[in-house]
Amino acid sequence: MKFQKHTSDEMVELFSQKPFQGQVPEKSKIIFLSSDANYSPEISNHSFFKYILEYQKDSIAFWQKYGCHHPFMLQSFPQEFNRNKNGVPFHRNFSKLCLGPEYAGDISFLELLDVPTIGNKSQNREQFFKMVSLNHLRYIENLILGGGHKLFFVSNGVLKDIATIRKIYSVFAWLDITSASERRFSQVINGNRIKGIYHFSSSQIHSQLAEIKSEINEWLKKN
Repeated sequence: MKFQKHTSDEMVELFSQKPFQGQVPEKSKIIFLSSDANYSPEISNHSFFKYILEYQKDSIAFWQKYGCHHPFMLQSFPQEFNRNKNGVPFHRNFSKLCLGPEYAGDISFLELLDVPTIGNKSQNREQFFKMVSLNHLRYIENLILGGGHKLFFVSNGVLKDIATIRKIYSVFAWLDITSASERRFSQVINGNRIKGIYHFSSSQIHSQLAEIKSEINEWLKKN
């Protein structure tokens, strides 16, 4: 399947209004920064799509209403959709943090792309970098540089994407990622912390779940 912007105009329009999920990033204390919000191309033609739209319109209300952070975790998630791709492994592993709806007001999910996608980014990385928006990248950069005592969790793969992006665009030059592949990345800037982790779609993330949850709780206590 070709990696591209999602084929649902309704989904794309919602992302143009809110290029994030969860709390408004400016108000959040914990931000999970990923590469793109990936969905099955078929999901927009299924009755379950109403939950995806409900979530994107108000993720906090969704989490509080259904008791889970994402529609993929609903028991009614259709059996015919592959649970091993299209963003499902990410959210399944995230749910293993066992964060309840009381966290909804503190957590944002943000991506380097400001549009929802279909297909596998790893199969067409060139297309991924063509799809980035400089305005959106500057928005992310301003969030990190702007203080507010936010904790950013960023996977090593996303850090590598950022390393490529800053060769193309004049953003993220201040980010010290020269040795990110050699150690567990961590940088503090203007009261915000950027912490490198495994990607939530990787089985390796299981070794970090307890640490991530502990860091979230400690950060919220202090900030």
